[in-house]
Amino acid sequence: MILKLEPFERLTASRTDDSQGGRHAAWSVSGTFEGCAVIGQTARAHAKDTTKQHANMELAEPTYTIFTKRGTLLPFHAVVRRVKDGRVFRITGDGADAMTPKSSRLDLRMHAAEEWRLPHDQV
Repeated sequence: MILKLEPFERLTASRTDDSQGGRHAAWSVSGTFEGCAVIGQTARAHAKDTTKQHANMELAEPTYTIFTKRGTLLPFHAVVRRVKDGRVFRITGDGADAMTPKSSRLDLRMHAAEEWRLPHDQV
């Protein structure tokens, strides 16, 4: 499998008081990196979802793996956006150990992720 890395943006929330006792989140771009988001649904999970779809039941949320270069570490709960279509993902795992060895020609790190919606304001 050949992975084609494409532009992603890291998003950061800044919180301010909303003058009604709550807080307001404004999202901004805090950096960029090259990555590739790959859906990670097994054949068995796909078969279960097909059965649920026919029974009009709620489908499972697909999981993703975001591949980056070894030097790009996305922390747990980081929020990233794929530039080409604006799809937003939240990192759900620790990518610290999920990388190819330095002796490998492959320069990859893997981050577990889920598709996510930005709460409150969009960037």
